[in-house]
Amino acid sequence: MDKDRAYLRDMSPYRGRALEQAFLALRDDIGDGDITTLAVSSKRDETDEKAVISSREEGILCGVEEAGELLKAGGLEVHWEKAEGDHLTPGCVIAWVQGDVREILSRERTALNYLQILSGVATLCSRFSERFPGRVASLRKTHPGLAFSEKRAVVVGGVLTHRLGLFDGFLIKDNHLALVGRELFGDRVDINEDQKVRAVEEALRRVKKYRDEHEVLASLFVEVEVESLAQAVAAAEMYRSERVPDMVLLDNMSPAMVGKCVEAIRCVAGPGILVEASGGVTPENLASYLGSGVDVASMSFLTLDARPLDIAMKIVGYK
Repeated sequence: MDKDRAYLRDMSPYRGRALEQAFLALRDDIGDGDITTLAVSSKRDETDEKAVISSREEGILCGVEEAGELLKAGGLEVHWEKAEGDHLTPGCVIAWVQGDVREILSRERTALNYLQILSGVATLCSRFSERFPGRVASLRKTHPGLAFSEKRAVVVGGVLTHRLGLFDGFLIKDNHLALVGRELFGDRVDINEDQKVRAVEEALRRVKKYRDEHEVLASLFVEVEVESLAQAVAAAEMYRSERVPDMVLLDNMSPAMVGKCVEAIRCVAGPGILVEASGGVTPENLASYLGSGVDVASMSFLTLDARPLDIAMKIVGYK
């Protein structure tokens, strides 16, 4: 399977869902009203003000869609000086915002949250995509409510998305194999390695059958997570005979063990199957995993450990 087709998603179909979450976040923040702004504003009529959004550090801009819609929904005019994916430098102007100051102040924090968090993810991802282009993927480990936004930030930063959710790819994990193993061998506490291999084979047969029976799923990848050389070889042999899985995920193995598995998989299945390393992959050992011969290494660090970029909004004329 082509790596981009397997690991890279077009995020545009999920724009509406990301914006729904953004407006939920805004409603959570405002609640029954921005009582501080209501208290300090001396005029009941609309007071027009201008604010500037700027970056205080270097990075990659993301979050323009969410922040822009949140601000515009308050009747504010927003003029963007920078576009999503642009490089930011300390002090650069990102956008100008003009309109009712009460709306500016009420929407400021939520808009900035999106700009800061998503720009942080995009900035972190860009560092890995520049060094290892097309070989690093994020995981389905995102912050609740930010899944589609953070996955877009990953793409903006140049990293592969992997699955967006449970609906757009088959990934047979250890607990799926445990379920199949219990069906095959009963409620034994310990399943031996030979039985785990059989569980891998049976799970792949079931997923292939399910995908074949549902035409709408025909283009989706099938990946299986394995934890030993024997399971990796079994997956490769299934690919040779049944054309599944499309990808093998080598989970929680050392780089040396990953290298042995990659060699065995290629020997049995050839170059058509994709091999991924995940579990225990960190920025410090990423190069070692990629050097083992895998096509892709994936890690949660990209979304869960990204530091928000320092971005601020200030009313013009007040320093």
